[in-house]
Amino acid sequence: MEHPDTQGNCAVLIVSCDKYKDLWGPCITLFRRFWNDCSYPVYLLSNTVRVDFPNVTSILTGTDVSWSDNLLLALEQISCSHVLLYIEDLFLVNPVASQTIHSLIEQSIREDWNYLRLNPTPKGDMQIDDFISEISPGSVYRSSVVFSVWKIETLKQILKSGESAWDFEEIGTARTDSYSKFYASNQELIPACNTVIKGVWELEALKKIKDLGIEPDLQSRRSMSSHEYLIWKLKQLRSLLFHLMPHSSKRKIRSIFR
Repeated sequence: MEHPDTQGNCAVLIVSCDKYKDLWGPCITLFRRFWNDCSYPVYLLSNTVRVDFPNVTSILTGTDVSWSDNLLLALEQISCSHVLLYIEDLFLVNPVASQTIHSLIEQSIREDWNYLRLNPTPKGDMQIDDFISEISPGSVYRSSVVFSVWKIETLKQILKSGESAWDFEEIGTARTDSYSKFYASNQELIPACNTVIKGVWELEALKKIKDLGIEPDLQSRRSMSSHEYLIWKLKQLRSLLFHLMPHSSKRKIRSIFR
């Protein structure tokens, strides 16, 4: 289905690097399965290895300087006003809410939003309507890159050379406070699982994608040990408890444990 108001104004950018090339095939296979009517051009960012997949265009950065430097180089090669950042280790596990996504992206372009998070991870703090909430300055993860639609010019201004993705989300969030029009969906529009944690397969995610008929390359990447899995689950519990805290205190608490 065509979406003329956004066609040509938004692109999907899968942010990756050569060392994660074993994830590209499964990631794109599930993307095409569960978002088969995506009308946006799809790019994959890597260093020197080109992606070999139909209708996906490689953007090569050469030397892996930093996550932010690589992304800045990629943005210069995308001739759209907005970009949907997509991470290669987040695999779709169910159909996306395609019509809602297209409608919200169309609205974000029409109303010149700076940022739109397509999953409530975390939610915005000021509900606008049934679909979206505003993310006020001072919020944690205001610059989260996960399934986020950015106005490219704004993203370029907030990115800082030398930063990792973690730096951008943790430190870069404060740099967004001078920008308005940051929003988040009230509903999960892109159902996905986080498959790789610190370079290794997460055990529950590994089982889930195998159940979907995906055979991961376990020669290139090992799975978590039982001890690593326990530590990961405890971190998830800590994160859940953190998001139950009052909105106004989250960033201060986060800075203490950074």
